[in-house]
Amino acid sequence: MGPHEIARRLLAIRQAELDCVPRDSRIQVPSDTAVVTLDPPSASSPYPSANRNGVTFFGCGRRVSRSDLLEILDVFSESKVQRFFFWMSPNPQEEEITGWLGDNGLKPFKGTTYPTLIRPVESVDPFPTGLAVRRVSGREVERRKDAILRIFKPWPCSFFFQCVDRGGFDQFLAYDGDTPVSAAILARQGDFAYLGWAGTAEVHRGKGGQNALIRARLNRAAELGCRVACSETLTMLKTSLGNLQRNGFETVYTKKVYVWEA
Repeated sequence: MGPHEIARRLLAIRQAELDCVPRDSRIQVPSDTAVVTLDPPSASSPYPSANRNGVTFFGCGRRVSRSDLLEILDVFSESKVQRFFFWMSPNPQEEEITGWLGDNGLKPFKGTTYPTLIRPVESVDPFPTGLAVRRVSGREVERRKDAILRIFKPWPCSFFFQCVDRGGFDQFLAYDGDTPVSAAILARQGDFAYLGWAGTAEVHRGKGGQNALIRARLNRAAELGCRVACSETLTMLKTSLGNLQRNGFETVYTKKVYVWEA
């Protein structure tokens, strides 16, 4: 599976994710050419991952034009945000779009990089750890709400609750005794599996929770007949990247990120 096809599959995962989010809490701007999010309060952040003003998957769903880009850029201009990011995933127009971005004042982001990794799906041995990993239902998620909030603290984790018991998503928890200490989600679209939304409570890191959750999700993907597993991370998150690589994931491309600043 090549980079262009992977980007298209990730776009489908992202659209399914947004379908789980209540309409009154969405920050998505309607667009048939990209996923566009607008959140002026977060525009002060200089970091792409913390700034929710951005454009993703432009050119991945269909052929786009310069006017399509200008229409999107007008959204940010009218909102008067001081900073937004454009995430370039592989697509057939990548070189052309890069030129348009430069023409409109967007510059390459100079910071951490954002690799996309894949591996074939196959059954694997469980990771040796003292933690117990289980796929959980909405009832268990609700019962363990406080523990799950602690797992992701200080980051928001509303999506873990929003997608529970929804088709195409599976939630996993890793328990130390009776206490959930790590969490993660498996999303799937056809034969494509996406491993994301992972976290471990700070005081329980180093116990193998994320490695165990990676392997549990790979085995679930194999049960579902998936062929390719994909995940994303930041190179600055060395533990996250290392866990994926140790479990057979290899970088297939690195997203190019551009920034516009007032």
